[in-house]
Amino acid sequence: MQTKDRLRREYNSYNDLSREFRMYDEQSMDSLLDDRLRIHMNPNGSDELSLQRDDFYASAYPQSPQLLLRQHNFKLKVYYSNVGNCVQCNKRIRFAVASLRCRDCPLRCHTDCCSQLTVNCIPQPLVSTKRGHLSDFVPRAAPLVPALIVHCVTEIEGRGLEQEGLYRVSSTREKVKRLRHKLLRGKATPHLGDKDTHTLCCCVKEFLRSLERPLIPMYHRRDFVLATQQTDPLAAEEPLYLAMVDLPQSHRDTLAFLMLHWQRIAQSPAVKMSINNIAVIFAPTLFDDVDLNLSNIVLWQQVLRVLLLQSPGFWAQFLEVEPLLPACSLDDEEWKRENYHSPSWQSVKTYFRSMKSVSLQ
Repeated sequence: MQTKDRLRREYNSYNDLSREFRMYDEQSMDSLLDDRLRIHMNPNGSDELSLQRDDFYASAYPQSPQLLLRQHNFKLKVYYSNVGNCVQCNKRIRFAVASLRCRDCPLRCHTDCCSQLTVNCIPQPLVSTKRGHLSDFVPRAAPLVPALIVHCVTEIEGRGLEQEGLYRVSSTREKVKRLRHKLLRGKATPHLGDKDTHTLCCCVKEFLRSLERPLIPMYHRRDFVLATQQTDPLAAEEPLYLAMVDLPQSHRDTLAFLMLHWQRIAQSPAVKMSINNIAVIFAPTLFDDVDLNLSNIVLWQQVLRVLLLQSPGFWAQFLEVEPLLPACSLDDEEWKRENYHSPSWQSVKTYFRSMKSVSLQ
């Protein structure tokens, strides 16, 4: 059954939304928000745009990646083969010792490390062969954000918001390639606690660049450009909402997730990455570099600046968490044995054999 939040996405007009769901109504911003809730264009006295962090949005809308996604569905299991290391402590899971395995994602950890986990549960994608489209890497239930982006963003925000130069300082190509291969392979959730934050940032950028279609596809580019022509970020909210609804769900959820992440990056004074810096770095990546020229780069940077100035609540509305179907309590092999050799299946085979013998007589 579709949830209430999902039904809100399907409205044909932005005006159909309830007043509680809409961030702003016909009233002006000054009448709705006091001085401590306003978006300041120049809070630090610099020429660059930035977004002020406020307690109102932090309490009203989910700000942390952990709050946007689902919890793990653990099963106690004893392994009699080598299954690798614990995703939390990075120590080997010992032979014939009980450990925890998530039924929905490839995470394995020690029973003692369960309470300390900082890794989100990202269900496995349904497709078996990946062609390079974003939909090939997203989980089977919303929010449709690839596990690579979620795990890297969670680790970056966990210990990197006080580090200068996120997404600006580069890492070695070999480290990025090796980490990207581990995260995309999907057989096990790798331990990221010992990875450099700059390597994690480069892994996110490299993944977005390698997509077959950019995060904002070419045939949706005009909608975003027209929606962000307004000088006031609040005036762009209605056309921007309609442009977001028209996006494929995997692109919409991933874009909203990254916008919240980049807003938190811009809000951290220690990182020294303003909205202008983020727009310069990611504009060619989000819009593709097929027709890369100076006029397009300036236009895309302006669009991305307006997107980053939208309220966190605007982006959080697209990150609804769909419940998964109840996971089977049996392992895959046990499930196959239970289904293929159950008494009901044997009775069906016996029935058809009896009917065949009757027809031959």
